[in-house]
Amino acid sequence: MPTWRTELPPEGKNRGYDLIRTATSGNTIGIITCQELLVCDTHYWHGRTMPCERQCNAEGRTIDDTHCPACVEKAPWRTHVYVSLFDAKKREHLIFECTTHAAKPLKEYQDAAGTLRGCIMCACRPKATPNGKVAITTHAADLSKCWLPDAPEIPLVLSVIWRLPRTGLAVQPEHEPALATDHRQGTKAPRLRTRAAVLAAMRAQPDNAGDEQTIGEVIAGNGELQKRTHLI
Repeated sequence: MPTWRTELPPEGKNRGYDLIRTATSGNTIGIITCQELLVCDTHYWHGRTMPCERQCNAEGRTIDDTHCPACVEKAPWRTHVYVSLFDAKKREHLIFECTTHAAKPLKEYQDAAGTLRGCIMCACRPKATPNGKVAITTHAADLSKCWLPDAPEIPLVLSVIWRLPRTGLAVQPEHEPALATDHRQGTKAPRLRTRAAVLAAMRAQPDNAGDEQTIGEVIAGNGELQKRTHLI
């Protein structure tokens, strides 16, 4: 006999997030759930997007790029900005990526309001062409009338999308005990699922190729997280 229930099953701990860019036509609309912008320099190198591992100062100027294989081969890098976005109509939680120029309205909103959480964002490409200029408008949501999920840990979400190993990424200290416990038990960590291999040994693996839309994250030199007063 079938078992009938009136409740949905609980969501798994390892639910993934899609990384999206502004659509060629139409609008990308959602409510931002993170507190601040997340910024990362990236390369498109050997057919995939990867974080730039050069060491730089607060202004983004290069101090040492000898630890970044793409920089050594003179591959150009580009800065991208990331926020977590909740689509209230589809009930989907996403990671949105844009350029620093397109993100200026988001930075202005963050500076004025003190946080990005609760900002309704609408992004579009006025000329409706692939990789065309992105225009973003913002206004505040009434959080007393709508529910927002907690923001994901964007650096760790991006590390999963890029299949970066834990040994190549400095995990934020407040999450290290939980992750270490899960690994000792031989189970999948609830916040991070990556191969336990050295990052340098994974760069050339064919199965490490990222999807076409995967761009970005916040890694500074030598694969260490550049912690900023931000997000989720």
